[in-house]
Amino acid sequence: MTDEPPPLDDLAPAALDAAAANTPSTTRVIVKIALRVLLVVGLLGISAFALAKIFDDLDWAETWESLRSLGDADLVSLAAGGMIWIASQGMLTGALIAELPVRRGILAFLGPNSVTAIVPGPSDLPVRHKMFRSWGIDPAASALSVAAGGIFTIGIKLVLPVMAAAVLVVSETPIEGTIRLVVIIATLVGVGLIAAALFLASETWSRRLSHLVERVWGATLRLLRRPEPADLAARLLAAREGAVRTLRARWLIATWATLLTAALKYALLLLCLRITGVPDSALSWSEVFVAFGITMGLTVFPLTPGDAGVSEIALIGMIGGFAGPEWINQVTAGVFLYRIATWLFMMPVGWVALLVWRRGVSRSARTQSVEPASSSGA
Repeated sequence: MTDEPPPLDDLAPAALDAAAANTPSTTRVIVKIALRVLLVVGLLGISAFALAKIFDDLDWAETWESLRSLGDADLVSLAAGGMIWIASQGMLTGALIAELPVRRGILAFLGPNSVTAIVPGPSDLPVRHKMFRSWGIDPAASALSVAAGGIFTIGIKLVLPVMAAAVLVVSETPIEGTIRLVVIIATLVGVGLIAAALFLASETWSRRLSHLVERVWGATLRLLRRPEPADLAARLLAAREGAVRTLRARWLIATWATLLTAALKYALLLLCLRITGVPDSALSWSEVFVAFGITMGLTVFPLTPGDAGVSEIALIGMIGGFAGPEWINQVTAGVFLYRIATWLFMMPVGWVALLVWRRGVSRSARTQSVEPASSSGA
């Protein structure tokens, strides 16, 4: 009998299955959701107070008037853009599983997304894994696709600040000290991305980086008087091999789907700002992209449910700084409209998606239970 740890392909599905099966009672879920909603309301209230202190010209009545003045054509354009964005998210969710249709990819995005809108962190992964398993996807393939999808989602959030830094340089947009610091951080993030790309692309670099991480991590744990993990380098290499196997056939479509979803989300932000009255003469598309890219980078680590408070302050602060104080009310209205479309509205839509999925699973279970009975009767 050996103490050799089980392969990663065996551990990941088991861990996700255990997390998905560990479902609390209905009462506890309702209480937790209520507390999360109160937390979100409190965070939004704090962000509103902070913005009012930052911008002296911010008038909530004028902001509300900008939202009320939206016409039918504006709302139809926003709804059409939102549906296209959701469809691209469904394509991204199902991009790493060849047999998964886009309609199920949309459900697998909307349902878990409603969970992360309330509970920060990777709380959507067990739910998505459970949905994949209910559709007959192999446990190992489901676990690897869920993990790889998370890598693409995090990866684009790390790439966007680097792209924002490049846009700043090309467009010669004037930047102040704070934005300059963000550009430096974005450059450092780019170095980290190069290291990650080398890790996935080269077996030699994979081994070197794995052993380096093992030494650094081991030294840190020894300093903290914590037990060291067994064969960390081997586990990292196993994770790399599993990711490469998964991505080899589907990485191109996943990459394009990731870029498309980011571009459409940026387009929604730009559309929201334009229809609430911020003209191109006051705010260029490049300045909006810079604010969008840096905000996405700031939300790599989900500190609050749905990034409540963080996104609002970052977007309004940067975009309002670019447009000038005379446009702060329209900018605030546009950012609020964008957050409603891409976050608050996604909660009830996601709950409906979860209901549709559960009804489909129940119907499939009833059908499977009837078929053996019919066969035995025959």
